[in-house]
Amino acid sequence: MNDSAEKIEIRRAVAADAKLVSLLGAVTFYEAYFEQDDPADLANYIHESFELEKIRAEIEDENAAFFIIYLDKHAVGYAKLREGTKLDCIETENSVELQRIYLVERVFGKGIGEILLKHCLETAKQKGFETLWLGVWEENKRALRFYEKHGFKPVGKITFPYGETTGTNLVMEKIL
Repeated sequence: MNDSAEKIEIRRAVAADAKLVSLLGAVTFYEAYFEQDDPADLANYIHESFELEKIRAEIEDENAAFFIIYLDKHAVGYAKLREGTKLDCIETENSVELQRIYLVERVFGKGIGEILLKHCLETAKQKGFETLWLGVWEENKRALRFYEKHGFKPVGKITFPYGETTGTNLVMEKIL
């Protein structure tokens, strides 16, 4: 981090955090993709994916864990681990998916993404998982560099339906 006086906290989200997670999801997804995505597809995806009751149900799902990261008591991002998902390209049987990890743009470059990723990796290890995997849009060069820097390797591809468009996500995994 650039400023040692800044305080980072991470905590697991509970149902009462659904509004905050929904807002973080919408804002961070919009910031990540508004420049290259069709506005209608983007709006529809955000509306469907981050609708309040959907997020509340996902937080309450025993196979999911949301983590909110705070910088000086301000929520600046979140991550979601999801158990029970499996792809053929993931060789280990005991794996967990990092389904989402997003930060607001104004904290990019402060090391906060790395802290949140490390928290997810440690959580996965503590729960006994052998592999953490994720899907990342093949055109998201910044994210690809970030994951490669942290030891993730590409192992396959999956399609990602997105409004009228179908994108391709690279599947990346890290052996824990």
